[in-house]
Amino acid sequence: MHILALVPELPKRKSLLTAGAPLLLALAGLLCLPWGFAGAALAAEPDREPPGGKLFSAAVISGERAIVVGERGKILVTGDGGDSWAGIGSGTQKALFSACFPDEKHGWIAGQAGLILHSADGGRSWAAQAAGMAGDLTSVDFADAESGIAVGTDATVLTTADAGKTWLRSQVGLISDTGEEFAFFAVVMLDRKRACAAGDGGRIFLSGDAGRTWTETESPLYDPETMTGRVLYDLAADSGTLHAVGIDAAYVFSRDQGRTWTEGRTGLQGPELYCVDFVDGFGMAAGSGGVVVQSRDGGSTWVTMQVPDRVTRGWLSGMDLRKDGSGRVQGLIVGQNGAVGRLRNGALEW
Repeated sequence: MHILALVPELPKRKSLLTAGAPLLLALAGLLCLPWGFAGAALAAEPDREPPGGKLFSAAVISGERAIVVGERGKILVTGDGGDSWAGIGSGTQKALFSACFPDEKHGWIAGQAGLILHSADGGRSWAAQAAGMAGDLTSVDFADAESGIAVGTDATVLTTADAGKTWLRSQVGLISDTGEEFAFFAVVMLDRKRACAAGDGGRIFLSGDAGRTWTETESPLYDPETMTGRVLYDLAADSGTLHAVGIDAAYVFSRDQGRTWTEGRTGLQGPELYCVDFVDGFGMAAGSGGVVVQSRDGGSTWVTMQVPDRVTRGWLSGMDLRKDGSGRVQGLIVGQNGAVGRLRNGALEW
């Protein structure tokens, strides 16, 4: 699952500046260079390197294999659970905000200026897909190797039913509380038809037709009378339960596949939560100041986890949790200054 933030050159929104100031300031140095694609897939570079810089998203592919993505087109892959990393050519200097792998072979990355990359070989090589739009894509998720949704700024929703060979834009037409176009920050697919998306003002939307049309559902974080609320940055699906996190440690959940939502408590008072994920009731959320909280009961109670001092000096923006072959939850958390946390046997290692 994924947290994405707007790069500085986009129009500023009061709700976003208030909600994500630490992350927006951290991204202030992200000046992207011109890029191009020849259309061919780009394979792994020969050098091996530790993660570094600003990392925005992580995706566990299978077993010990995973990727992380970040600023300036950075893609890194590990085959040993994060002990070592290899750089992958992305062919771009644009920021890569979100990554997902619905199976061991097929993966997608969404990023700045409508960038979508696809891998059909487990992340070893990547090729661009035509999104047909120029706005930033902040989150991407696929139900399987064919059906996916990408969302972003300017109320953008793109859908595909053919593995990204064609992407179609859905007309949502939302307006934020400042009168500017609405920004989506997260999308998650429950299956090939059902999906949930969230963003500005803590507003939450459901789709029952693979993202072609959307219906807004009542959010405890959004006041429709004043048109103000608290931004939601990430979503996670765990069977029929949905979880979302955002500004001021906001945490909301739904036990009925998104139809009704309840505000929960993580025990945190101030930090922003930029990412969340759950697997069979075990979940984690992370955000500004390197904060990490963990739940073992589906989000009912949370415990703050210890992190090194160096991690507390930055933000954590992306995570992915999966069960391994023995049924244990493993995963990665990534963020600023090349921070990578590895969840192994219930312990978080940095």
